[in-house]
Amino acid sequence: MRGGTKLLLFFLFGFSVSEEQTCSWTETSEVDPALKEFTYDVGDGPKQFLAYVEPDVSSFYQEPEGSRKKVIPKFNGFAAKFINLSNKKVKHYWEGNGATVLMRFYTPFSSGGTASFPGHRFFFTPENEPDVRLKEWVVEDYPAGNIMVYDPYLVEGDEEKTEANLAVLSTDERELYDMWQKTLSFHEQYRNFTGRSWLANYGTEAPKNFMWRSDYFGQTHWVTTKETHFAEVPPADLLEPISIQPSARILKDSDERTLSEYRVKGQSTMNMTLRALSCAPRVFEIENFLSEAEIEHILELAGGINLKASTTGDVGSNSNRNNEKVKPEEGTKTRTSFNSWVPRERSPVLDAIYRRSGDLLRIDESLLRYRGDDEHPEVPTKKATCESLQLVHYGQTQEYTSHHDFGYSSIDDPYNGARFATLLFYLNEEMEGGQTSFPRWVNAETFRELQVVPKAGKAVLFYSQLPDGNLDDFSQHAAKPIVDGEKWLINLWVWDPVYET
Repeated sequence: MRGGTKLLLFFLFGFSVSEEQTCSWTETSEVDPALKEFTYDVGDGPKQFLAYVEPDVSSFYQEPEGSRKKVIPKFNGFAAKFINLSNKKVKHYWEGNGATVLMRFYTPFSSGGTASFPGHRFFFTPENEPDVRLKEWVVEDYPAGNIMVYDPYLVEGDEEKTEANLAVLSTDERELYDMWQKTLSFHEQYRNFTGRSWLANYGTEAPKNFMWRSDYFGQTHWVTTKETHFAEVPPADLLEPISIQPSARILKDSDERTLSEYRVKGQSTMNMTLRALSCAPRVFEIENFLSEAEIEHILELAGGINLKASTTGDVGSNSNRNNEKVKPEEGTKTRTSFNSWVPRERSPVLDAIYRRSGDLLRIDESLLRYRGDDEHPEVPTKKATCESLQLVHYGQTQEYTSHHDFGYSSIDDPYNGARFATLLFYLNEEMEGGQTSFPRWVNAETFRELQVVPKAGKAVLFYSQLPDGNLDDFSQHAAKPIVDGEKWLINLWVWDPVYET
């Protein structure tokens, strides 16, 4: 890997692998044991698919199958996905507690969603007729009731009338409608086989990026990186934004790391240990990912940044190009923090953190920045397959209620791009409250949420996708309210790269 990564992996079966990596995201051919083959048919003949099937919970404790029983979590929320199968723009409303709240607009044949609970009420109206309800839903229990479809053309049990209604669609519109029908058919068959809803689009492939295994609680993986800790913050004149061309940013294994004189003396590599906190969803903690000097630098940057009130796209999910978000009414906000976006090129220290993150994820660091023509020519974009760092501040009482980091791609997106993984970096500790919680983690001991306590320098990695390419509904998470003190952290969201087909 450019940036220099040497891996030492210890797997469940007791053997180890040690090798220099040149291209981490194509390095492994190992098939995840949670992937099981099933046969489906969406109207064009039987096909096979490797689907994620949640392992028996006993295996999470390294105990014989069937020796433990999965606990039903106290939290009963999940992702609610809404699909507009009409060729008209519609408005999406939530109704409850005596209020009616406009959530967003849906363009023709688009989808979106929100975190929801059984019993929640939603409805669609025409764009300019708010009193006309086209379709109403009361959310049912998971997984039967988390995909809601508005289809004005369908006449149940009468294919002839349905086809007559569909005659109003143009050729392009009919193609989109048929693509959705395949997705919904695949969803039903996938759900019957796995017990989970298919939240992605039909045709979505398994992630191209490497995904760390989380076979049992406490499982550890070790990765070394040449992007060692900064022991002190370099002088301001050495921290100017990066403006050089992509080709000049490539570092070979033999190259000296940037600003090495300000890093820990005598260290050419640094060890990073991932420890599995949860197997479903896959959640890892990495102690001491950031040094005190790096945290100091980030907080110094924060002093010159204008933090703004945090927003969400879909309430409880990030937005996409298919529909238009609207600002939720006061009283329905799920996020009360303040944030700002900080690009990788803002300073050489941030660039080093991105490179270290790439090594941790086993993703070539060049995929996390703008690339030159000679770097990954098979990727049909030169843009970074990740987002700028999101710097977030939570003050007293502020929180981010349970939500998902993923969004829903357009049904005609040939790449089905989606957020793949989230890295959280804690910048301080010793506040009361402020834990990162995973309320739907699968275990056999407690119905309460998994809580990760912030600790300065610690990183948390979790995946928004499953090994089969589905969006992981169980990746739902929350930032618990601050009871006393404050919390600073940064988020890094990585997308699964898009490739030529």
